[in-house]
Amino acid sequence: MAHIPRPRLVERLDAGVRRPLTVVSAPAGSGKTSLLSEWLAVGSPPGPVARVAMADETDGARDFWGAVYDAAQAVAPELAGVVLPSREALAELDEPLVLVLDDFHLIRSPAVMRDIGWLLERGGERLHLLIATRSDPPLRLERLRLNGVMSELRAADLAFTLPEAEALLEGLELSESDLESLWRRTVGWVAGLRLAQLSLEDSPDRHAFITSFAGDDRAVSDYLISEVVERQPPDKLDFLLRTCVTDRLTGELADAVTGGHGGERTLGELAGRDGLVTSIDGHGRWYRYHPLLLEVLRAESRRRLPADQAQLHSRAAGWHACRGSALEAVRHAVTASDWEQAGRVIVEHWLELLTRGGAPALLQLAERLPIEVVRADAELALAVAGLRIEASDDRGADALLIDALRMACRLPEARARRYEVTSTAVALHRARLRGDVDGAVRAARRTLAGDWGRDLAGEVRALTLLNLGVAELWQGSTESAGLHLQQAVGVALDCSNDFLLFRAEAYASAVDAVVGRLDDARARGELAIEFAERHGWTDQAHAAMAYVALGSVELWQGRLREAEGLAERARTALAGSGEPLVRPSVALLGATLAALRGEPLAALDRARAAAARPPVPRLVAVSARLLEAELLLALGDPDRARSALEGLDASDTAVVLARVQLAVGDPGGARATAEAFLAGERDALVPFARVEAHVLEAIARDALRDEEGALVSLERALDMTEPRGCSLVLLRYGPPLRSLLGRLLARGTSHRSLAEELRATLDRGRAPEATAAPLLEPLSERELTVLRYLPTMMSNSDIAAEMFVSVNTVKTHLKHVYRKLDVTDRRDCVRRGRDLRLLSSGLRAS
Repeated sequence: MAHIPRPRLVERLDAGVRRPLTVVSAPAGSGKTSLLSEWLAVGSPPGPVARVAMADETDGARDFWGAVYDAAQAVAPELAGVVLPSREALAELDEPLVLVLDDFHLIRSPAVMRDIGWLLERGGERLHLLIATRSDPPLRLERLRLNGVMSELRAADLAFTLPEAEALLEGLELSESDLESLWRRTVGWVAGLRLAQLSLEDSPDRHAFITSFAGDDRAVSDYLISEVVERQPPDKLDFLLRTCVTDRLTGELADAVTGGHGGERTLGELAGRDGLVTSIDGHGRWYRYHPLLLEVLRAESRRRLPADQAQLHSRAAGWHACRGSALEAVRHAVTASDWEQAGRVIVEHWLELLTRGGAPALLQLAERLPIEVVRADAELALAVAGLRIEASDDRGADALLIDALRMACRLPEARARRYEVTSTAVALHRARLRGDVDGAVRAARRTLAGDWGRDLAGEVRALTLLNLGVAELWQGSTESAGLHLQQAVGVALDCSNDFLLFRAEAYASAVDAVVGRLDDARARGELAIEFAERHGWTDQAHAAMAYVALGSVELWQGRLREAEGLAERARTALAGSGEPLVRPSVALLGATLAALRGEPLAALDRARAAAARPPVPRLVAVSARLLEAELLLALGDPDRARSALEGLDASDTAVVLARVQLAVGDPGGARATAEAFLAGERDALVPFARVEAHVLEAIARDALRDEEGALVSLERALDMTEPRGCSLVLLRYGPPLRSLLGRLLARGTSHRSLAEELRATLDRGRAPEATAAPLLEPLSERELTVLRYLPTMMSNSDIAAEMFVSVNTVKTHLKHVYRKLDVTDRRDCVRRGRDLRLLSSGLRAS
């Protein structure tokens, strides 16, 4: 079998053997012996090397030293005259000598250990010991380590890296994913990879083999049974066979499962002996078995101890339940068919797990309980119903809610109170997912008034505020939604709940995108995705909402390629989710992008599909109708476009209606429609409607030969556009806007740079790519906000009022902005900001 060079480890040995002791300690099959052979061939030891392979017959002081001197005398002439081999001659060497003791785990003689310890203390600087072993020798290693006289390589160091595994399996032509999967399953264990290689050579379906590969593969299991399992003393083997039912262990858990004591000591001994048992917390409290060994042990445990399996799992469940490890407790209880214990833990912990992202895993376990067991307990039926609601399984949840209500009257007083309080949270969750805002509000008030106890009160409050804010977002009550979602963020931070924080930030970013706060939407969306990527939540519908919000930001700022990528990520996140109200939002973003790509028919189909299958949030339904009307207008059918607006609120339809009126030659009507909307207090559901209304008013006034009024309206549109970075809104108005921009530039404007860039973009038919050079010291979010108000005619007092801060705070921000941009006045600051693309950034596109 081909040897795989390992220069990284050879270099480690070269450096290590400069010290008195080097220990290479790793389990059987880790490649210790082959590494030593490679090092002897290509390494750079500090002197001649004497290698001794230990054997059972060398386990005694006389035989051990005899074997050592036989090897040493062949490379160290000064030892040739030694008649009685002993430790003393090695302590007085004149020239360096490296003594390699391979398979040192076979040496158990206390006398030999004492001699080695003596040599390490008095061997001077000439003797260098290299010990290769399956288990740590009893040589006071911690003291040697602290004194800096020892170097070491362990199982993790010897494990094959992915490139090394690829070199080993090169001839098998495995795909990248199969190769990485096999490498991860073996944890880079050399013997495991080589044994898998042998099996793969004869396998007709290599992908299927790798998918199912585990410790029960015949070649691997035979090796582990003969080299590890059968070599264990009877008491250690019994310990392994009983404790292998858990994925990880502490001494206390081991004692609970075995019914014995001394588990911590036994785990420590096993970790030092074989290396296939490893500490996973760095403190020797938590341990785990190598994945392949674990599979073999479990198979052996089922074969040798079949009658004990249920009891072992029940004991493990009880231990985890007492320590709040609810998922582990339920997992073991279900495996043991201990339905009573499983149901009790689910009832006590399901809401806590739901607020921390554990609902999907708990539901999978809960579904394994017999349905008659679930239906017979009101609290258990309610809990499983709540988990199904979170998974968007309304039908399955409704049946269990009926059972729960039927059984609730039989609950004792204490449990009845808990049922009443918990049921309000379920009602709120159910109402929110169905888009029932009135029901959600009523349930939210009941939930916030409930007595949840000290441990869960904060998280239930955060969940309640989150659900309420989401329901209000879908209804279009964005101001109230933003308030409640911000409150949810604060409470989630207080109780250190990343899952609720992730969800609240995701939906808050959507609120910011809807109302046109693009910088805030980006910041919140990126924070939500950061949480999702850190915790593995990118496949959830809540992540899809963050992607939609970020995609909308990119879309409004003209970066269509980035928006397309985020839309695709949203679709991927939603693929495995049954969340009904997020799906139309993702579809609507896709329809909008199709329209911007110049595919009106495809966009029209997608817009109608987004609103076709209930439940559809009001926000999405209105937006889809508006997009449909715009597409019909683009296709040359203004009558049908006008019909598509019927039944919608006038403030929502004003922009599209004014565009229809311009298209049919009614600029007077368009001006009246735009002016009525701008004079009203109610904003439209879609963002930047007031910006568009000013542009439409300008175009209509120009058509009515009111050039002065047209230029005033356009200036107002630019006032609103520059600080918000939403130039795509203006670019959609094409030639009429280009003509007005030319005249505005000739007359004079506070937004000359923006106007010039807009006109140049319209000349080219697309937006220029971003070329901004980064600042050495970037602006903060608040400083950037102040900068974006500077091109307007607003005073410092006006900016302070807009930002809800004091004038002195604005002045402080300005001072920092001037310093970072290296300017001295407002005019130069605006020019420098535009040069750096900190202003008019919305002109970038793909």
